[in-house]
Amino acid sequence: MPVATTLNSSLRASASSKMDKEKVEDRKRPAGANDDGAPPRKSWPLMAASPRTTMTVNPKKSGSSDISRSPYLTGVTFEDSTDFQKHLDEKAKGLKSKAEALLNHLAASRGSTVPNLSVLEERIGKLLASQKDYFVKAEKKLDRVKSAQVQELEKKALANDTKQSSPTSEAKPASESNGVSPEVLQKYEEELAVVARQKEQIQSVLDEIKALQEENSTLKARRETLTDEDYIRTDVFKLFKTKTEELIKQVNHLEATNTQLKEDIEKLSAERTNFKRQVEVDSQALTQELDTDLLARDHDIARLRSARDELLADNTMRRASQEQHQTALEHIKELVSSKDDRIAALESEINRLRPTSDEEMADPDAELDGLERDALVTKHRKLQQDYQAVSNELPAMEKAYRKAMALSHKKVMDFEALENRVGILTAEKSKADQKYFAARKDADTKMSEIRTLRVQCGKSTEIIAQLKDVEAQNRILLGNLEKQVSDLRQANMTLASENKRLEATSTEASRKVEAYKKEVSDLSGLVKSKDATVAAMRERNITLEAETDRLKIRVETLQKDKDGWKVKAESNSSDVEKGLRTLMICSICNENFKNTALKTCGHLFCNKCVENRISNRMRKCPNCSRAFDKMDVMAVHH
Repeated sequence: MPVATTLNSSLRASASSKMDKEKVEDRKRPAGANDDGAPPRKSWPLMAASPRTTMTVNPKKSGSSDISRSPYLTGVTFEDSTDFQKHLDEKAKGLKSKAEALLNHLAASRGSTVPNLSVLEERIGKLLASQKDYFVKAEKKLDRVKSAQVQELEKKALANDTKQSSPTSEAKPASESNGVSPEVLQKYEEELAVVARQKEQIQSVLDEIKALQEENSTLKARRETLTDEDYIRTDVFKLFKTKTEELIKQVNHLEATNTQLKEDIEKLSAERTNFKRQVEVDSQALTQELDTDLLARDHDIARLRSARDELLADNTMRRASQEQHQTALEHIKELVSSKDDRIAALESEINRLRPTSDEEMADPDAELDGLERDALVTKHRKLQQDYQAVSNELPAMEKAYRKAMALSHKKVMDFEALENRVGILTAEKSKADQKYFAARKDADTKMSEIRTLRVQCGKSTEIIAQLKDVEAQNRILLGNLEKQVSDLRQANMTLASENKRLEATSTEASRKVEAYKKEVSDLSGLVKSKDATVAAMRERNITLEAETDRLKIRVETLQKDKDGWKVKAESNSSDVEKGLRTLMICSICNENFKNTALKTCGHLFCNKCVENRISNRMRKCPNCSRAFDKMDVMAVHH
């Protein structure tokens, strides 16, 4: 964008002019003056002064190899030139973007927003101060380069250069003066032509902006001095008028609806009272019938419950007696079985103990033939005693048997009587069950009738409650309608009073309009003067950017001078200079200055190499192989 570049060039030109003044002031100071704001001057320490330092310098080999490996760069003079150029480019981009944003904003608003001049001036002042600070630091670095020691080295280099290349110096064109070549002058003239062209473009843009601001001011004045006819022609007034007419129609319609609703409410209230009376009479009659029926059903239920309880008690008693008879029958069965077993045992014993005299011995014992008479007599006596004992036992056993038979016969007869009684009780129980089930069925029918009656009664009560709710809602609706009518009347009265007040306000406003017209004319003149001030400020901003461009060109010139001195220093370095360079440059990387010392041995290296060795855990001095730690590192200020 040409406008933005012109603003940047004007700012650079202003900054360059201020920097020229500061250069002159700094150069007037003595070389030995102490400046607290400037960075400290680097001293040239010699490692040979330290008792623990062992450094061997071979100017023919090491110096030439160092120079061949890397150009002669110093951290003070040439190391941050690229950073400085990047910084200038970043600042130029920032200024361009800000100028473009400002102009785009002004073009979009067309003068509707009044810029805050104080903020813009403060921002420009901050930018100029930052540029000034950076340029001052650069000048101080240049002054350091032009110190006494560096000047001596440069003189020696120039002397050697004049001795070795005197014909080349004579062949230089006479057009170069003070380090400025014709190419630079030609480029400078081209830049001046471009700047002139950009100034013309900026002037045309400023004229256009001024015309737009005047147009904006006239439109603002016209907007603030609107008449009643203009207001009547507006869409807002027409919309407000239509809304007012619609509201009046709605009010009239609501009044007619209100009267109709009142009549309907009166009719509904009369019908409701008649219906309420009829419902109350019907509900009372139905309630009385239900009460009488419920009393009869309650008596029937009490009678059925008493009969049920009697039957249950009788049934329980019969069950208990039946269980007793069942246990007795089981005892009889056990007794009969034991009797049969006993009879069988006794019969077998009788058969054993009572052999008939008529019968012969079926199996004569062969041992009896071989016994003697005395043995036979003793055996006979023993058998006689056994027979006598058995004969004595038989009457008692017969008596017990007869007694057991009589008892068992009696038990059998009792059991038969109990069975007959159980049959009779079973028949009676079946009859009682039939009666109970019939009574239960009758009670269930009565209970179902009671439930239906209760449901009907609940429905009637619900209908009555619903009617009461409808009545309450109608009352609430009636109250709301009455409130709405009163509110509408109050609103109508308020609108009438508001209309009167607006008429009075309108007359007063028409009076104030005349006074405001005069004030608007005065303000329009003030706005034009402010627009002229803003235009002047814009021109001033453009001038400052042009000054900034000039400063940038001057910095480029200084860069070229620096490169020339660098080439001279590289081509005409002496042995002393090579030795000094070997002492000052790190022996590990051969690029950076020695700015870090090891406390253990006193050797000097650059900070980057020391940090790399610590991070890679190579914590031994490269010169003397003495171990060191992170706490043994100390910064050295030259």
